[in-house]
Amino acid sequence: MNLSPPFKAGLRACCGLAVLVVLALSSLWLADLQRDPAAIRAAVGQAFQDHRLGDGEGVERFGLHRASHFSECVGLSTAILPKAANALWFTLESPALLWQPPKPMCESLRDAVGGQAEQPYFAYSRYWHGYRLLTEPALSFLSYGSLQSLCSLLLGVAALGVIASAVMPGRSTRWTIRSLAAPCAGLLFLSATVDWQAIARMPTHAVSMAVLLLCWAFAMLPRPSERSGLDTALPAAFLMGAVYNFFDFLYNPDLLAFLLGWSFFMRAVPGRALRPALSGAVAVQVIAIVGYMAMWAAKWALVRIGGDLLAEKTFMPTQDFNRWIAGGEQAYVPFKASYALLVESTRMPLGWWPLAACAVVLCALLASAVLRRRSAGVLAVTALALFPLFLLELKANHTFMHAAFTFRFVPFALILTTIGAALALRRESAARP
Repeated sequence: MNLSPPFKAGLRACCGLAVLVVLALSSLWLADLQRDPAAIRAAVGQAFQDHRLGDGEGVERFGLHRASHFSECVGLSTAILPKAANALWFTLESPALLWQPPKPMCESLRDAVGGQAEQPYFAYSRYWHGYRLLTEPALSFLSYGSLQSLCSLLLGVAALGVIASAVMPGRSTRWTIRSLAAPCAGLLFLSATVDWQAIARMPTHAVSMAVLLLCWAFAMLPRPSERSGLDTALPAAFLMGAVYNFFDFLYNPDLLAFLLGWSFFMRAVPGRALRPALSGAVAVQVIAIVGYMAMWAAKWALVRIGGDLLAEKTFMPTQDFNRWIAGGEQAYVPFKASYALLVESTRMPLGWWPLAACAVVLCALLASAVLRRRSAGVLAVTALALFPLFLLELKANHTFMHAAFTFRFVPFALILTTIGAALALRRESAARP
């Protein structure tokens, strides 16, 4: 049968998703099955004594940056539960402590670990919780401090992977990505030096960020032919979006989409006109989000089907989704969430000046390009941030509530856009002296 390239690409993506779902569910089930709840409970209790889970409210401050250990305490509340008779349903349901405001989540976890009172649980099944592949085996044998050290190592390896892929020369490109090595190192310093410390102390975030960086590193790797087209880029973006969903809490899918689109554009421009390169990059961004949502939908379907087959209570695990979109229960205020991300970005230890300097340089590049009538490349690079910004505003209430984590899009996007604009202007100047 002679199948068209788009159909083949879609078929490969669907087959890849099916394999990924099987691997995700089986590996998570195995991690839940082999964990040692008593050892994990002891490690978590020691972590509270060592103040590794923040203050009494589960909050840890890094300068002006306020990082919450809410996600850690929710995830750990699942890990300390006794092994269930139906291990597969336990994996699908992911029971977690029910947050009961104004009592902080981490205080509830402390009480549960200390056995002070029986705590209510709920089905936290709307996420995959892939971070348990690291946290449960590690805490079954190691302390929480050792887990945090492993997270630092994992982030370091992922960051090195980004730099290594950036300096690796391609076989056919003239606009070498090798020139991006120093800018990538600068990006990692500016956007992650202080936040890196916060992320490393929060395993759920560390795993998610490491996977995101590794996906970016893979996207920047040179291909046998940089003109191979979207028939390979789109299935790869779909699967990377799905992989990232397995480890993410809806914090940075927009950042993943931006990084994949930016990488495609930077590799595609030397062999294509700007318009096809830009349209291809936006297609990569959209398909990455489609893959992210497809993996999510697979989890919801498994919960519903698993409940029917295992005679458990069935439901669609979409709690709270309505309050994440736009303004939630309140009126939507345009760009309120985006402004919150800018404010949070200035709370890093280096303050506001690095991002302000990048913004000034970007404006200068754009002005220079307009005056020299060579603005097409700079505008195309800048346009790569539009779709991710749309996503951030679409889930504005979620973006605003979790600005301490979702802000990471701002430094990445601003610095990479500045780098891309400089290279675009240099390329156009070389082409038309």
